Amino acid sequence: MQVTVSNAIPLNKIIPDPAIPVRLFELVPPPAGKPEAIDEALKGLEQVRGLADGINLPEIHEENRGGPRTAQFVERAEPRQIGARIRRELNLEVTVNRGVVYEADQIAWFRKTVADFGIGDFILVGGESPNIVYPGPSVLEAARQVREAGLPVSLGGISIPSRLHEDQRIRRKCAAGLSFFTTQVLFDSNDVVWLIQKLNGLEARLFLSFAPVSHPRDLKFLRWLGADIPADLDRYLLRGEMARVPKAVGSAPGEPPPSADDYLNRSLDLARRILMDVFDNLPPDPPPIGLNVEHINQRNFGPAVRMLRELGNLYSSLVLARARKTGTGG
Repeated sequence: MQVTVSNAIPLNKIIPDPAIPVRLFELVPPPAGKPEAIDEALKGLEQVRGLADGINLPEIHEENRGGPRTAQFVERAEPRQIGARIRRELNLEVTVNRGVVYEADQIAWFRKTVADFGIGDFILVGGESPNIVYPGPSVLEAARQVREAGLPVSLGGISIPSRLHEDQRIRRKCAAGLSFFTTQVLFDSNDVVWLIQKLNGLEARLFLSFAPVSHPRDLKFLRWLGADIPADLDRYLLRGEMARVPKAVGSAPGEPPPSADDYLNRSLDLARRILMDVFDNLPPDPPPIGLNVEHINQRNFGPAVRMLRELGNLYSSLVLARARKTGTGG
């Protein structure tokens, strides 16, 4: 296979600079075995050019999270194959998520991905449960193996801001060679603000992840995925109100149910408030902040592009304003 060449600025060149806004768009890979679906996905990504600095491609595995799935599992196309086409046809850089715990020999996969697909930015992903014995290495062990193999790659990881001792986890992974992290989808600023305070002085970039919500099923699915969602968020998205004590979810008597646009506008407003809250509470020497917008399902692809555009503009202005104020970057 011929190595794909992209003329876009490599992500590993801009991620370390806190004065440069870096925006990722997370694309759910289309179903496997359907070339037309991949063609359609790339056509959709034309809308993202100029809005994102890179495409974040997750690796989808069938998961058992202790409860019934909210949607049927669909096997997905391999992210590195889609990534090679994105780099070649759209001139966009990509970062590919790799679940390192599922296969024992990870180095062979990384070597082939670099050599045959021209991809050099990866997010290392561990297992869904600490109670499961996996055949492959942990994230820390995989990072060590990659570094010892001398592969010319940039490594990232996943952050769960609400997880106990998350700042210590991130610092250990940074010591192992990881240079950026994407958070789980955020619907509240408290945990991520606290995490960033504890990461004062860290140079690894933290990408804040957001996803639009256009239907109650979206929240149900995100909860199943493990996202930390406030109990009263359903009421806010349905009624435009935040409550200390959750009440019955639904429209008031006589009121029409909220539309998809109502949901989207409220989730956009919430994302803006979280983003501004983060920047209003940055410590003296914070890690560089990035933006990651994902769509979680095909219905929300268009809303996610809108979120990327509107939230991306706000995010970029906040980064540049801080850079001017502190005199950082360059």
